[in-house]
Amino acid sequence: MNNDKKAKIFYLTTSIFVIVISYIVNSNLRETLPRNLSESIFWLTVPVFIFSIITLFTKNTAFQLWAKITNYLYIFFIFIILLTPTSTHGLDFLPIVKETVSIALAILYSIISLILILYKSFKKDNL
Repeated sequence: MNNDKKAKIFYLTTSIFVIVISYIVNSNLRETLPRNLSESIFWLTVPVFIFSIITLFTKNTAFQLWAKITNYLYIFFIFIILLTPTSTHGLDFLPIVKETVSIALAILYSIISLILILYKSFKKDNL
C-alpha cells in the first residue's frame, strides 16, 4: 500500500474517531465548555469525513492538495471557534455562538473542498 492510500485511510479513520468521541461527549455532558467544543468539532469533522471518502476515489494530486488545505483550515477553524462565545444575551437576530459559527465554517469548508477536489480531479496533468 502506497503512502497516499495510507494517508487517505488515516484521514477517514481519524474523522470517524473524532465523530464518535464528540458524540459520546455530547450525549454524556450537560451544558459545559467541553460539550460545546465537542459539538463544534463534530460539525467541523462531518465534512472532513465525507470528503475523505470522496478522495479515496480521486487522483493523488487532488488528495494531496485537499489534505494540505484541510490541515491548515481545520486548525484555523478550531481557533476561530475557541474565540467565539458559548452564549449570547438573546436579542440577536442571528446569534453568533459556537454552534452557528461551526456550522457556517463547515459549510465554507465543504465549498472550498468541493472546488479544490473538482478542480484537481478534472485538471489535465502536464507530462
